[in-house]
Amino acid sequence: MAYYDRLDEHGLAVLDYVRARRHDFHRHPELSWCEFRTTAVLCRELAQMGFSVRWGRPLWGELRPHNLPPREQLDAAFAAARAELGEGDPYLAEMAGGFTGLVAELDCGGGPHQAFRFDIDALPVQESGGCDHSPCGAGFASVVDGRMHACGHDGHMAVGLGLARLLAEHKAALKGRFTLLFQPAEEVAGGGVHFARLPQLQGADRLYSVHVGIVDRPVLVCDATWIAGSVFEVVFRGRPAHAGNNPHYGRNALLAACQAVTALYGIARHGGGASRVNVGAMHADNPNNIICDEARLRFEVRGADNGIRDYMAQRARQVIEGAAAMQEVTVEITPLTRFENHPNHPALAAWIKEQALAFGLGAGDIQDSYQVPASEDATFMTRAVNEGGGQACHLLFGCPVVGGHHNSRFDIPDPLLAWGSSFYFHLARQALACWGSDQFKV
Repeated sequence: MAYYDRLDEHGLAVLDYVRARRHDFHRHPELSWCEFRTTAVLCRELAQMGFSVRWGRPLWGELRPHNLPPREQLDAAFAAARAELGEGDPYLAEMAGGFTGLVAELDCGGGPHQAFRFDIDALPVQESGGCDHSPCGAGFASVVDGRMHACGHDGHMAVGLGLARLLAEHKAALKGRFTLLFQPAEEVAGGGVHFARLPQLQGADRLYSVHVGIVDRPVLVCDATWIAGSVFEVVFRGRPAHAGNNPHYGRNALLAACQAVTALYGIARHGGGASRVNVGAMHADNPNNIICDEARLRFEVRGADNGIRDYMAQRARQVIEGAAAMQEVTVEITPLTRFENHPNHPALAAWIKEQALAFGLGAGDIQDSYQVPASEDATFMTRAVNEGGGQACHLLFGCPVVGGHHNSRFDIPDPLLAWGSSFYFHLARQALACWGSDQFKV
């Protein structure tokens, strides 16, 4: 039996609730910076529980979202949310323009400040319609064409709401301040950069963040670190010419882009740790009889740490500029966003393992540490808390993942989410017991 199938009384109490919330979010996926309906639903749920909720422009203050999608995409997503929720929805207006996400706080009086982070965006993936795909059979598959919660963020939100319900129901027995951050735009390394600067996170004694799945077996990882990454947009500009009559007059931007793509995949990998490169898109809107004068591509590099990421980025710039020089075209390389590698607080990771054992997990249910060969923008928040005198740690609620992450058949077990809510509640209460001890010191 998987660890998450052994639900305690608190897990059983929120199971139906987290299942229903996860299924609702799964049916209504929204892309990065377009999480308007998602944010409004979260605000409503948390306000009804008694949390103090801040969202939209009042939450963001002087901060501004970056790497936003095209304006027409933002406007269409906002209009769709307004059409569903109604003109009078009290939350939507303040989110216009991409000011999504929220922070919910429950103040129970003197004690530690504990923060929990959950990401909320979906992916541009068309969900499988196969009869063996559980969301289809159970009636909660995505109703939005070309969009899907294919990474588990619908589950993360459900864990957060389950935790919120348990905190609210036991408020009289709790102390301290509980801050739940529902962060937008993780998939584009957007929201975490800004949420790390929010005043609601400042002074946090502890920050917990989590990802479901990732490790494709039922195991709790107490210390999950993520590799660093950077994303770039590249534009090659050449000179058009007749492809048959005088091709030698032209300067072929598309050929330069093709040579750059080949060269990018040929970059020598770093001997000091994991390194990655991927070209996700290449486009040239050009007829067949004209030498192409403009081509675009978007690519990413990753590294086990920030230094290896920077090595990959430097080599990528060199080979792209070399490809442009070969074809005598110009090139612009624009950084779009980045992910950082930052270690978890070792004392908090060790304490989480102790608490997992006390919560009923066996040694075989726990993995001490794991470096995920992917990237996460929660690391900006981890860094802010750890460097601010607190303790921050990222966990994995590992489980068999149908189809794999970012796949059209992605699915996760609902009991895992109820277990996660209950385990987080356990951590929150146990932290109160050791408040003021050496375990809270950096």
